[in-house]
Amino acid sequence: MLTKREKFLSIVVIILTLLSLIPFPAGADFSSLAVLNEISGKVARPGDLVEFSFTVEKGYNTSESTSVTFYIEKVPENWTAGVYADGSQVSQITLPEKADEKELTFKVRVPENAKDGGYTVKIGLKPYGENIRNYDKIYREFTVTIDRAAMPNLEIYSDIPGKKTHPGIPVSFGAFVENKYDSRANFRIFLVSKPEEWGVDLLSTDGARITRLGVPGDGSQEFKILVNPPLNATKGDYEILVAACPEKGNQSVFLPISVSINPELSRDEDLSAYVELNSNIMGFDIRPEKTAEFAVSLKNRYDQPLKLKLEVLSLPEGWKAEFLTEEDKEGRLASLMLPAGEEQEFTVKVKPSQNATSGLYPVIIAAVSGDKKVTRQLEVGINNDIENEELLKVDSNPSELTLNPGGSSEVRVNIENRGDEDLEDVTLEINEANGISAQIQGFGTIDELEAGESRSVSVEITANANAGSGVKEIFIRAKSDDLVSSEKSIKVNVEKSSSSGLLGIAMLGFAVLVLVFVVRKFGRR
Repeated sequence: MLTKREKFLSIVVIILTLLSLIPFPAGADFSSLAVLNEISGKVARPGDLVEFSFTVEKGYNTSESTSVTFYIEKVPENWTAGVYADGSQVSQITLPEKADEKELTFKVRVPENAKDGGYTVKIGLKPYGENIRNYDKIYREFTVTIDRAAMPNLEIYSDIPGKKTHPGIPVSFGAFVENKYDSRANFRIFLVSKPEEWGVDLLSTDGARITRLGVPGDGSQEFKILVNPPLNATKGDYEILVAACPEKGNQSVFLPISVSINPELSRDEDLSAYVELNSNIMGFDIRPEKTAEFAVSLKNRYDQPLKLKLEVLSLPEGWKAEFLTEEDKEGRLASLMLPAGEEQEFTVKVKPSQNATSGLYPVIIAAVSGDKKVTRQLEVGINNDIENEELLKVDSNPSELTLNPGGSSEVRVNIENRGDEDLEDVTLEINEANGISAQIQGFGTIDELEAGESRSVSVEITANANAGSGVKEIFIRAKSDDLVSSEKSIKVNVEKSSSSGLLGIAMLGFAVLVLVFVVRKFGRR
């Protein structure tokens, strides 16, 4: 039977034995430093950058700062390794008084010629400083297993890897590079193969051509693949192959995309099944010298872009019609590329002939793709009874004047183009009155009178010596081709002054006296 003392000693021995069996990690309280990591082994392929995360923390409760130096103890030949803090390589760090731990990354670059197998890399950590009493190194080993058949740490894909289009019409694919590394990495993207004469561009989301992408750790980055088939592309399916690989590696992943060429729309359907050609206003009433402008829109209901030609199918003889861009009325349209599901507006400008008579005139326009077309009829009503806003106008200054017989005066005639088009060969015509003549000074024909422009012309008006007294009118107008201004009158008041009458009587008396003198002196002999 054991005594109480013997029982107590037996319990102490058992407790000490159990304590001796408990392993104390490097991060135990008696150490000034602890190193913690969850993953110590990874599978990689030749050329990969392998990253291990670990945390350095103070090993006991202290408010004092602790510094740590790092050593690369073991690394396979031709491999490179380093410790990184906040994206920068470091050889030592300091844990300040108020910071108990720091997260770090151990990066290992595997050479391209590495053979399959397991490789050990080892780092050492050593504390230093005035308050450190234990200067022993702490070691951590990491294992990298090289397997060429392993999946790469990136992926390239497209949500829609196949589309259809028509010859000469580009098609765009949205693609993504996914980074399976723990931190940001750069990847090369490049074109591997494409059909001959096809154009392929790799673009950023804002449309710039690119060759590399930076992708956040465990994230993805979008880019675009723009494929432009040639106009002579024949019907069939075509493959384009794009690849991505780490910037410092040669292990690529591939993205095949497919483009199906269909040169023709459905033979059983008219183009109107795919395209809408509309105008909110179908008809205008105008005078023949005016221009009708129709706002027209095209909407593509097809699931691919369409290239459409714009044509005028029917137009009255002598009339003109043209297609203009909505933004720039000077930009004439012949064809346009209409994206899938989108609508585009433009203007149809119709100019009748100057001699067009009153009536309703149809104008038929069309959007054409190959041998298919969609049409729309517009109507222009010519109405000569509509109040005419003068496009060509004349005015005189002054519009009234007084002349004695044989006298003359200058009048300024202003010619104004009030229309929105330039006029050519503008002439001034004058209808003279009896006893009144008008002479245009230095003016024949104005070669060009721009829209909104005015010209001033000098006209000399003269009353003949035998012009009778009274108010007389002369009429002026301007003309350019079939465009004629309204007539303006210039009133001329011819007045014979009293002084001129007395002078005439005196001259007549003098003539009689001269005649009498001649007869008496040289009379019959």
